[in-house]
Amino acid sequence: MAEASLPSQKLSIVLGPFVGNITHSSVRIWLNVAAKDANVQTRNANVKVGEASVAASDADKNVFVVLRHLKRGPKSEAAKKDPDQLEIRTVTDPEPIPPGVLKCLQADLGTGIVNFENLAANSEYSYQLWEDEDHSVPLDLRGLKDSDLRFWTLPEDGYGRQLDFLLMSCHYPATKKDDGFDGFAVWHQMPEIISGEQNANVRFAILAGDQVYADDVEAKALAERDPLKRKQLYLSIYKTFWDNLEYRKVLCKLPAVLMWDDHDITDGWGSREDSFKAKDSGVFQDNWLELFGTAKEMFRIMQASRNPDPLSENFAGGFDTCFRIGRAGFVVSDLRSNRNIRFARVIRDGKEVWIGRIWNPQQLRAIRNWVDANKNEIDTLFFVSSVVFSHGAPVIEQYILRVWFRVIDAVNWAGRLRLLKKQLQWFNSTVGDLRDDINDSWGADANQEETDRVLDYLFELQNPPDYGKRLNVVILTGDIHTPGYSTIYSAAEKDRKKKEINGKEREGRAIIPHIVATPVAYEPFSWLGEAIFRHLTKVVTLGAKGIYTSQVSHHFCYRNLVVVSLRSYGEDESHLKVKYYLEGFPEPQIMLFDLNHGAHREAIGWPPTVKPKGFVDKLLFWRKDKAAGATRKSKTAEVPVTPLDLP
Repeated sequence: MAEASLPSQKLSIVLGPFVGNITHSSVRIWLNVAAKDANVQTRNANVKVGEASVAASDADKNVFVVLRHLKRGPKSEAAKKDPDQLEIRTVTDPEPIPPGVLKCLQADLGTGIVNFENLAANSEYSYQLWEDEDHSVPLDLRGLKDSDLRFWTLPEDGYGRQLDFLLMSCHYPATKKDDGFDGFAVWHQMPEIISGEQNANVRFAILAGDQVYADDVEAKALAERDPLKRKQLYLSIYKTFWDNLEYRKVLCKLPAVLMWDDHDITDGWGSREDSFKAKDSGVFQDNWLELFGTAKEMFRIMQASRNPDPLSENFAGGFDTCFRIGRAGFVVSDLRSNRNIRFARVIRDGKEVWIGRIWNPQQLRAIRNWVDANKNEIDTLFFVSSVVFSHGAPVIEQYILRVWFRVIDAVNWAGRLRLLKKQLQWFNSTVGDLRDDINDSWGADANQEETDRVLDYLFELQNPPDYGKRLNVVILTGDIHTPGYSTIYSAAEKDRKKKEINGKEREGRAIIPHIVATPVAYEPFSWLGEAIFRHLTKVVTLGAKGIYTSQVSHHFCYRNLVVVSLRSYGEDESHLKVKYYLEGFPEPQIMLFDLNHGAHREAIGWPPTVKPKGFVDKLLFWRKDKAAGATRKSKTAEVPVTPLDLP
């Protein structure tokens, strides 16, 4: 039965339309609308973030969606006449597709989704949005053109020999508004990057966290007791970060999978010292839990609803989602819903310390179950983590953790003086409490046990104990505002020894590539800070067992977009090509990884070196002992360099 038509509503798009989950035969489209007059009034009010009374729908609204089949490619790799050519044909007599209805619900602040099924594989479709069931009143697209509203379905076999997708994170354009596009310069460049011949195979994007920065409404959200008004505060943030034509032009046609990180909630969620009830408590304050609940509901409405189905029903256990494209599997992990840096007290090295929880054991168990069920259908597993395993210099981070509480106390005391209030505001907005940033990563001391568990599992996939089918594993991440890569190594005997399987010698796979894509629209990390980090640290030990290390190879201090390309050349022959499109550079930086034959440790034993003892000596690496004078000699010690203790 046809959906009953609503009266003329004079709607306007608030955010979107955005294309979400895509398969070879289906697509999900997301939209947020409001009554046109109210929406225009709100946008023209020129109010500060968090102060707008957001004009969400005063009633449920229906938007009618019509698809048209435009072009068709080979439905699978096997269907290609020439493996090296992509034949695209125009569909001259398309079959009619039943229209869909976007039910934009008042309860979801005017947001809705629609799913289309039974589409043709590897095909381009256009979609149109209408206010009425008769398709006589087109929806005001607010700057988008009809030609922008298009998408491609995937091939039946996912990708054949090559799978290309985008990876990005950390979107805060207001930190760099002098780029000629109000902070959206990288978004402006995306269509040219992905429409060129080199990246014509890009089919979707992974947005790995911090799609918005809700820090700006933290104080108001903590003080607000009305749940609806808190949701409106968060909706105002989403409008501020997403209501841009350059942004919308990309995501109205490029399918995206999204995962949250701390800033989608507020800075440092789960790792913030000031969010707990007391200095010796691991329980969050009530108003912080209310803030989290609102942020979680808004993430469900605005982002997770566009994703493949979650592993837990109705997101009860978190927003984790897994999906498969051809022989590539994707685990998109939720590392915020259950995070608590003060999860439990334990005795470590004779001292009582807090250990953290990054996620629940049930989350990892659900991921294991999904991988087990799909293992025979995949060769490579991409593990998407919203936080890195390592990046900084432990000597600096440990020093900050020891002294920063004194810095915070001193700044707060100084802020009581009226003359220093502006300086206090500057400190809080640009520096703040650095401890949550340090404690966020897998490599933090408080997260050692969690790191061992997840790396045990990922290396187990590469080297199964029963010597059965093994997977290539690649970690994809963001968060640190500097793109690059590192390599995670395992020194465990089971991960590096050779075994004879069915008469063939099989070498252990003891490395996992760690690809970092960040920021897409945020002021990048300082090149000077990166230089200091790289001088002080070459190898970082991960986990409590000491068998995992990360060698940080290189990072670039530019805003960026990353194209990840998985190339399959046959059984046990997969390569990974990673292209870093750095802002201002005419050509990409390219990294190549042999996922099968290069997956072993070399553990070069360099000769002993002189290693500075003191923190200041390490930081001031350019100072020569001779120039320092005889009265202040550097404290040094000769230490042997082992594979697990490089300088």
